[in-house]
Amino acid sequence: MLGIGVPLLGIGKLMLVGGGRIVLSPPDGGRRYFITTSSKQELVSLLKSVARALNVARWMFGIAGLIAGAYIIVRTVKKYKSRYESRRLLAALRDQAASADTDTTSALCVVCLSQPRGVVLLDCGHICLCGDCAVALPLPKLCPVCRQQIDRIIPTYVS
Repeated sequence: MLGIGVPLLGIGKLMLVGGGRIVLSPPDGGRRYFITTSSKQELVSLLKSVARALNVARWMFGIAGLIAGAYIIVRTVKKYKSRYESRRLLAALRDQAASADTDTTSALCVVCLSQPRGVVLLDCGHICLCGDCAVALPLPKLCPVCRQQIDRIIPTYVS
């Protein structure tokens, strides 16, 4: 409730309607209108501070989105490289197995127990898997002997 003689600031569209009444309505184009007891300078400074806060929030969310996008891209590239390396290793091991004689005295893979051991697991150095089982290890790849995380898988060549 306003008292008599309280100054008001109205920003909008003034219209003269029937009966000599003046009505404040929203401006054309869907813009906002204001009716306040504040001065014009106070209203402008309030709107500028709101706009500044929204601008800061926009930049913060934009930067956070860019960081999240970069993280997802890096993770996807690492996963792709790991799969590519595993496929390349498997192809090399299959070529090696096809060209080599089957040696019945060599130790068998500790997972499938049907193929000879053919890869070295780094950083632990165990030679305990065939190429097929090494590629089929779930992520994160862990050594089946010592449970240490596998950094690289290198084919072995026994002569």
